[in-house]
Amino acid sequence: MFALVALIVALASDSSARVIPNDNRHTAGQLKNGVLAVQIDASTARWFPEGTDGPNVVIAAFGERGKKLQIPGPLIRVPVGTEVRVTLRNRLAQPMLVRGLYDRSANSDSIDIAPGAEREVRFRAMTPGTYFYWGRTAGDRIGFGPSGDSQLKGAIVVDPPGAPRDRLLVISGWTHPEDTALTVGERRELLAINGLSWPHTERFTFNVGDTVRWRVLNLSTRVHPMHLHGFYFTVDSRGTAARDTIYPLALQRRAVTEYMTRATTMTMTWVPTRPGNWLFHCHLIAHISPLVRKQMASTAARHDGSHAANHAFESMAGLVAGIEVKQRGPIIADDTIARRRLRLFVQKRPRYFGTGAGYGFIVQGDSAEPARDSIRIPGTPIVLERGVPVAITVLNRTDELVSVHWHGIEVQSYFDGVADWSGRPGHTAPKIAPGDSFVVRLNPDRAGTFIYHTHQDEGVQLSSGLYGPFIVVEPGQTVDSATDHVFLIGRGGAAPSAAVLLNGAPAATAVEWRAGTTHRLRFINITPNDAADVTLLRDSTAQHWRLFAKDGADVAPAQTADRPARVTMGPGETYDFDITPNDSTDLTLQMIVRGRVGPIGTIRLPIRIRQP
Repeated sequence: MFALVALIVALASDSSARVIPNDNRHTAGQLKNGVLAVQIDASTARWFPEGTDGPNVVIAAFGERGKKLQIPGPLIRVPVGTEVRVTLRNRLAQPMLVRGLYDRSANSDSIDIAPGAEREVRFRAMTPGTYFYWGRTAGDRIGFGPSGDSQLKGAIVVDPPGAPRDRLLVISGWTHPEDTALTVGERRELLAINGLSWPHTERFTFNVGDTVRWRVLNLSTRVHPMHLHGFYFTVDSRGTAARDTIYPLALQRRAVTEYMTRATTMTMTWVPTRPGNWLFHCHLIAHISPLVRKQMASTAARHDGSHAANHAFESMAGLVAGIEVKQRGPIIADDTIARRRLRLFVQKRPRYFGTGAGYGFIVQGDSAEPARDSIRIPGTPIVLERGVPVAITVLNRTDELVSVHWHGIEVQSYFDGVADWSGRPGHTAPKIAPGDSFVVRLNPDRAGTFIYHTHQDEGVQLSSGLYGPFIVVEPGQTVDSATDHVFLIGRGGAAPSAAVLLNGAPAATAVEWRAGTTHRLRFINITPNDAADVTLLRDSTAQHWRLFAKDGADVAPAQTADRPARVTMGPGETYDFDITPNDSTDLTLQMIVRGRVGPIGTIRLPIRIRQP
């Protein structure tokens, strides 16, 4: 049982009242004769995102007048052309500034409301898209607040005629006011999707072949690379509070992980093609770690949950949503015979990173097993052919539980790598115990750049080496290391100050490329919590390269034009570019890795261009 935590914010409050989670299924107010009229109050109540026995805070929130407060705030959803009339009442002890209640074809507007006062705002919603409104009561009242007024936010959706049905997933977060300057993973935080944290978040149920449409709003002060297990989704639009860019078909792209900065939105469409349990979650490990809840519990032991009885429910928390995909009719077992077999050893060496252990994946290359204390970081590159079934026996030589997630690969649910969840009810994937093994069956159906990594105690294991590149090539092709280059960015240890590693090393050794030859660059960011800014420079000027794949999926021809050679990558993203250097002027590949408070590491790789 977690100790209750209460932060009494400096606002008028009714600590006996409870906020209710808002699943954003229903529009607030009443729509009549083309006019939506809604009354919204701002007040305070106690928020329980982790359930009634979990951490809670007294927080400011919005609610419809006469109803309970909600997190996120009441949904304003109208057909295009609707006149919206919102009456706002401030029941807080401080003045409240509210933004976002305006049509996006007009200039932004803000409403300042004194304590106890009431204001009305009217606008006609003429611009289809996904937007939001928010309130501030503290500080300079610019942007989003991280603490006491962090939940004064709600979604706005303007639907065009004939818009298909969809769901909204609103991400929000609260940080203890004493911890706002701390690094990710060290703060006392509450993180939620539609007002709830995993495992209390809504479970989504679909059938194989359904078309799923989600609007995802990051209304927190943090970045969130959102990752869907098992399937690609199409990014239909990206937006901000001011505008929503709805992509034409030629500019839509597929992804398995989408990096969402604060105060941004995304609409996504996906079709589940295989039954079983899946996840949609933030790929910042600190935002799905059980420490999210443990740090909020004042008397609970701060452990990582790596030996929890149920990995899915006890070793994850925060920004995770569960998905069950059902099969119409009986589930047909996959009896494909493997045409290739691999043995993948999970290794550990104590005191590899100072006082911390190092971990590594090693594929057995011949008849001899690797030495028990051997470590390879990143793990052995696994190269498979598209359409060739493979069986990978994962052997756990560590003294810990492990599992392996095949990130971006379209696998059967049972082999997806989330212990106690992947698979289906009554038949879920096990944790791989020390000395035990588990056989994973894969049949990759697309060529591209992917990742394999641990999905157990990621804060330690992933940070300390349990990751590797996973490459799928077309039948008959191979990876030519002279022209096909993998650049994997990770961390060297679980300490917050651990070094940034490029292909396992904190510093890069110069390489040579041939001029007049096209080089393929495969970038992978598998740091636990860090963004990576990657630039290819000649002197100090960015060169041009061509994007042709994101997360292993080829992009549409309209997106392959030459562009400046720079990209920002969140954890869990992969990008493929190509470039053809045509002279002998040297290049520099620069990777600046950024944490919560700024750059934490820079690696520069000198590239010497030589004539053929």
